[in-house]
Amino acid sequence: MLDNDFIIKEFIPNCLKSIEDKYEVKILLAVESGSRAWGFASKDSDWDVRFVYCHKPEWYFSIGEKRDVIEETFINDIDASGWDIKKALGQLKRSNPSFMEWINSPLVYYSDEAFMSILIPLAQQCFNPTKAMYHYQRIYVKHDERYLQKQGYPMKRYLYYLRGILACQWIEKYKTLPPVSFKELYEDVVEDETIKNGIRELILLKSSGKEKDMSEVPEYLINYYLPIAELYSERVEKFRPEFNNDGIDDNLNQVFYEIVMAKKDEIKILSPWERILRNGYRKMDWEEDE
Repeated sequence: MLDNDFIIKEFIPNCLKSIEDKYEVKILLAVESGSRAWGFASKDSDWDVRFVYCHKPEWYFSIGEKRDVIEETFINDIDASGWDIKKALGQLKRSNPSFMEWINSPLVYYSDEAFMSILIPLAQQCFNPTKAMYHYQRIYVKHDERYLQKQGYPMKRYLYYLRGILACQWIEKYKTLPPVSFKELYEDVVEDETIKNGIRELILLKSSGKEKDMSEVPEYLINYYLPIAELYSERVEKFRPEFNNDGIDDNLNQVFYEIVMAKKDEIKILSPWERILRNGYRKMDWEEDE
């Protein structure tokens, strides 16, 4: 297993380069998502690399539908999944909270300065607090129904559940996207120091253990958040803060055009032999079957 610092600074950037070469695209943003971005990864957590890319302009001039997602796996438990810029901007318009988290991830592998200088203010304009609260409420309800009630409150699933509840509290308080960093989220939202210390201990335990560790959560934490979860499942039905994204279509269309045209000369078309030479970081077929 490679050192995490080497994976972040060398290995994953090379994986991203191999994706650019294979699919003849330009990556505009590449980040870590999931537990490693949130700050409570286990020692053996997977790497969830998420990215946005664009093709050459002529790729978009087609009547037929084309695949707008790239998915690749690499050795060292690296899962890479990316969206074409057109799909990404469409999800931004819909205020997709998962994509909003990509944009705000604290662990960035690559960021195109021109793209991000436009994307960040657009994300703020597109953020819909009502939709976001529904999203995070569904997260904690899903984890409660699928895992906690059936598995006895394992630590990993409880942290996912808790993150959903705290995100709802943040949205109600600030009407903005919750921080991707779980530490920043609970340090702000949780007022009770005993509860805050309990959360810190859970994170420490998870970070020092393995992904499938089934250690259970202390009962006092479970009892503290059960009524809060029920409360926000009621409040989400009435939570309707002001939201206005008038003119967003024109802005998104302009960004789509400008970025694709600006990056067209940065996409290199490789010969078959060049692709073979640059393919060393991809997981081979026989490795996937193990």
